[in-house]
Amino acid sequence: MSEIKTKNLKLRNVLLLSIKAFFLITLLTSCAVQPPEHTRGRPVLPDLSERVVTLAPIAPYRPSVMLDAADWPTRPLTLIVPFLPGGDTDMYARMFAPQLAEVLGQPVYVMNVDGGSGTAGAKMVRGVTNDGYTLLFYHTGNLFTNVLTGMTELNYHDFDIAAIAMHCNANILVVRSDLGINTAQEFLSHMRENPGSLDVATTITGFSFKLLRLAEIAGDFRTNPVHVGGGSMMAPSILAGHTQVGYNNIALFLPYIESGEMLPLWVAANERNPHLPDIPTMAEVGIENGFMGRSYFFAFPQGVDEIILQKLSDAVQEITNDPAFQEQVFDTVGLQTYFIPFGEARTYLSEMWNSVEGLGVYMR
Repeated sequence: MSEIKTKNLKLRNVLLLSIKAFFLITLLTSCAVQPPEHTRGRPVLPDLSERVVTLAPIAPYRPSVMLDAADWPTRPLTLIVPFLPGGDTDMYARMFAPQLAEVLGQPVYVMNVDGGSGTAGAKMVRGVTNDGYTLLFYHTGNLFTNVLTGMTELNYHDFDIAAIAMHCNANILVVRSDLGINTAQEFLSHMRENPGSLDVATTITGFSFKLLRLAEIAGDFRTNPVHVGGGSMMAPSILAGHTQVGYNNIALFLPYIESGEMLPLWVAANERNPHLPDIPTMAEVGIENGFMGRSYFFAFPQGVDEIILQKLSDAVQEITNDPAFQEQVFDTVGLQTYFIPFGEARTYLSEMWNSVEGLGVYMR
């Protein structure tokens, strides 16, 4: 009997708890906010109209080309030479590179990008990010010649010119020492009597060919130009006997002049070169206005911060003013150092271009 009473008591307590729970649920349901009539039976999204959404401020995007020009350079620089190793441009660039590294406090790596008589390397630099870490070392000879011959329209105004670093008015005509021609007059007489009989190592699409054509027109003689590639290939071609004559920068031929393998016949300049004081100028052998010089420059792709351009210009000026560097340049390539700063470099190149623009007819 007592066992039955215990079971009934438990049942009643469960029943009471169920009733209380029912009333509690009903009360809560009746107090709840009902959704609008048109949303009943559909998923109800939370109402965000009264909420304030706070977004974190977004910093403006600043690419690396805009950062820290005042601290430039903070990493190594790549100096593009648009010719093969061993030529005059490459030679000068490698003379400047360690000096720039010392002044700027960062390594400067020379990279040779050959093709199109300088056009390939120049186009490469024009197309890179203008962050100040890739620059071009080039010269007006091929830059202008490539435009005059119709190879490209790429010119000085497609770059930010930082400085003119060197000028060459020391192009020389050389012959093999065993050729049997020992003076400029003998050379001119032979070529006038036997037009095209001697092969000249040249770059048909480059500055050396332009120099040769100007000399031929002014001196009334004619050679047989042979395309051997860039400047670095001219001396090997002459020494191997493939050609007999060379006409280019003194730096390319000076070691072979000193060794006696080549003879210089004239200097394409208004004054004799102090490194070869016994060699006459073109005017002295009777050829007037038959030459032009070329200037070597540092350039960046357009849009580089002017702070960077000025810094490089200042570095180049410091280097070219250094007596030790001046002596190195003269002893190595027979040239005097030369400098035009950032603020004047573009005008300088513009004036040079205006002076040669009409020569295109002789280059084609």
